[in-house]
Amino acid sequence: MRFMRILLLASLVALIVVPAALALRFTDESYNPPTGETGKSYSFSFGGAGGCGPALPYQYRMLNGSVPGLTLDSSGLLHGIPTSAGDFTIWVELSDQNPPSQSWCRPSSAQRDFHVKVTQGLLINERQSILGEAPVNAAYSKQLTTTGAGSSALTWSILSGSLPTGVGINSGTGLISGTPTAVGDFTFKVKVTDGTRVDTQTYTIGVAEPLKITSPAKATGLPNTPFTLQLAAAGGRGTYKWAAEGLPTGFNLDPNTGAITGTSAAPGSSTVKVTVTDAYGAQQTANVTIQLGAKLAVVRSGPLPTLKVGKKYNARLTAEGGIAPRTWTILGGRPGTLPPGIKFNTRTGVFSGTPRKAGTWRLRMQVSDASGAHASIAILLKVLK
Repeated sequence: MRFMRILLLASLVALIVVPAALALRFTDESYNPPTGETGKSYSFSFGGAGGCGPALPYQYRMLNGSVPGLTLDSSGLLHGIPTSAGDFTIWVELSDQNPPSQSWCRPSSAQRDFHVKVTQGLLINERQSILGEAPVNAAYSKQLTTTGAGSSALTWSILSGSLPTGVGINSGTGLISGTPTAVGDFTFKVKVTDGTRVDTQTYTIGVAEPLKITSPAKATGLPNTPFTLQLAAAGGRGTYKWAAEGLPTGFNLDPNTGAITGTSAAPGSSTVKVTVTDAYGAQQTANVTIQLGAKLAVVRSGPLPTLKVGKKYNARLTAEGGIAPRTWTILGGRPGTLPPGIKFNTRTGVFSGTPRKAGTWRLRMQVSDASGAHASIAILLKVLK
């Protein structure tokens, strides 16, 4: 009988205590979200207790209010980058898994307000990871700046890594300057502080030989003939990318290889502005002239004038089309040489002099242009007594 009384009393106590112990609530740690800074990553997790958890996951959502730049995930993680300073109030709901994945769970919820304080953060404005390219043995300068600096003096320093040899940072102004003396990629972490707040940023400076375009300034070709010009560069860092302005109709540039290819039906000359960019953003430009000439040909207006022994002689071979300059060559023939006393100007195509011997000379003459095209003609030089 006494045993039954004790058992009944224990059951009554359980009915009173257990529901209180299982009431869904926020944990004490949830009441004190940390202070955030504008421009700096923020992360805080709300916690729950009681209810159907932690056997089943809790769910969270923001019922009212906001912190600019922050998002509350259903897992209870408040995260993001605050964009405004101030004291912000948010109303958060904590609930059991709903719908529950277990039949024994009877979902419940709890709500309350929380206060999140965001102060103005000290932020380095230059957020890019690469601070450009520095030509070796040439002056380099990069000014670092901040947002959110107060009246206190700022102190700049290199927290880890190293600047290029010959380059330093001004601890009072944040100016990175100097003359790098060694080629390479230099990665370092910059720290700035006003004594209370701190910001850091990791950068890389690539030091290289000066970037330059080494392609020829002029290229020639013929209409209706496939054309290729391979652009080339030296110096800089990493892989080159190419761009061009003013390509002739029918021509294209491969930005990865720097090859200009195409075929044009019309002769003409075009000035193309080409630009090369290396992996660190350094650029160089140059003008390349693409000249397409008409087909090279020898102009024949009849046989050359007859020569006479002892009498001065002057006659010209003419050509048209092609790409200047043109050059003439005696290919051969019978006997394959000029009459004694006669000279031939390979630049102008002019025969001149005073022949000293009668006879007949049969020659084959060739003209070549700057593109390597050739045209030839058979001629007869007849010298009379």
